[in-house]
Formats: sequence, structure tokens, C-alpha cells
Amino acid sequence: MKYGLHLNSESKIDQIVRKGVEAERLGLDSLWICDMPSQRYGPVVASAIASRTRRIQIGLGFSPFLHTPQQIVSAFYSLIKAYGERFELCLVSGDKNQLQKVGILRRSLKGIPDRLIKAKVEIERKSEEQGLNFKISLGAQGPKMVRIAPSFDGVHLNFCSPRIIEWAMNDIGRIERRDFQVGIFAPSYVYATFDRDMHQILRRSSTAVILGSSDRFLKIFEIYEELHRIKGRIDSSTFERIPQEIINEFSISMPSQKLKEYLSKIATLGVEGIVFSYPQDYSIDTIRDLARSLTR
Repeated sequence: MKYGLHLNSESKIDQIVRKGVEAERLGLDSLWICDMPSQRYGPVVASAIASRTRRIQIGLGFSPFLHTPQQIVSAFYSLIKAYGERFELCLVSGDKNQLQKVGILRRSLKGIPDRLIKAKVEIERKSEEQGLNFKISLGAQGPKMVRIAPSFDGVHLNFCSPRIIEWAMNDIGRIERRDFQVGIFAPSYVYATFDRDMHQILRRSSTAVILGSSDRFLKIFEIYEELHRIKGRIDSSTFERIPQEIINEFSISMPSQKLKEYLSKIATLGVEGIVFSYPQDYSIDTIRDLARSLTR
């Protein structure tokens, strides 16, 4: 199994670079930067990290509703020519709350799965013209997105509970290509010593994922009904009211000694990679806690 770390681009760039350098030193396989309107332009952060590292793979998450295929290929051209072929692209539809910040209503976007496939094909074509070679995976959560995963080089599932992973694997079906990798991408807090403040940050991050999910997806697993049984409106300011069992569907929160058991379980379902997302990158110490847990 491959292990990655998502770096929150809202931090200062020198802090992000230090965390990336430490992640490479500790033996993690990849670093991930997601390009969102509320954060720095991903390729700038990726370039800063790549200039200080040598081995670690660097992944970038892009939404084709924010950047054209030509813009994405141009960014990868610059990165690959400067730092070599250690970059990967993950195409995502984009968090509906993030898209709304720049005036894009996701409910107004029609045919999102087909448009993502079309963007992938166009990016591949333009990349070949430039002599570039990089993997293009899909960030997926709902049923329509999961079903198009075989059209990509891999998929990052935006949830982490075994029951939802099993559902997704059944929907994806058998993939004959040996290079196709199923991974998960989830808010994480793997710890040696529990810190309540860190756990609260994890709940906020998980709530953002839940609120960004489609109603249809939440209804499949009876999460939508559970949320609406709670009195009052559920939003990012009321994250404490969401039941812990729902938070656990979308986030990884456990002491170091429990991580091996969890990883073994999802590996039996066909998961081959995991990206530990914010707040696992909160500090050098939380990154080291993760690395020590993985060496178990």
C-alpha cells in the first residue's frame, strides 16, 4: 500500500515546504496539493516543494470547472521540465461550497461525469503533443462519479468507512489494468497522544466533506435522514451536532496502535493507497506521529 499526505495550502509556503521535506525524509510515498479558490494556486506550492525534495511523488487536484485542459497541461509541463516525471493529476468536480465562492453553482453544471471524462481525454491529447507522461486519476464520491472511475488511471475515494468502500468497489467492478489503483483521500488524525483540540479540527474538516456531498449519495447510506433528524440547520458552524458515527464514515481518527488493523481491513477490500488529509499535516509533530504509526 502507498501512503500519501495532503498539505493544506492555506499555510505559509515556507511551512508547507518544511512539512513536505519532512514527509520525504520520513519515507512517505506522495504529497498532495488541491487547487481551490480559497487556497494558493497549487502548482506554485508544488514547485516550491519539488525544489527542496528529490524522490517523493507530488499530486495535484484540479477541477476542470476552474481550469481548462490547456491550463492544466501548461502547469504540468513547467513542473515536469523543471523537476522530472514525479507528478500526478487528480481531476475532481470540485467542492460545491468552494465553487460557489467564485460564482459557480454545482447544481447548474450538467453532465459532470461526461465533462470530466472529456477533460481527461483532452488533457491526455495535449500532454502527448508536449511529450509529457503523467497519471490522471479521478476524485470520486457519489455513484455517478464512482461508475466512471474505470475511464481514468485510478481513483481517490472521498470516504473511508469499510462499508462505503465495499459499495464503491462493487460499483467500480473488476479492472484488468494492473496500473489502475484504488485509493482513499480522507481527513485524518492518527495520534500517539490524543489531543481534543486536534480532534475538533478533524470534526470541522470532516463536516466540510459531508456538507459537500450530494444528497443522493448521503441517502444511499441513510446519512441524509440521520442529519435531518437533528434539530436545527446543519452547517459548518454546527459541526459538533453531527453524530460521531457519521464523522467516522468520512475521517480517520485513531491511536497509532489501531492503524494497522484498519489498513489491513481496507486492503482486503482492494484499497491500494491512502492519502491522509488535513489536519494530519497540522504540524511536523503530527506528521511524525503518522510516520511512526505506519512503521508499525
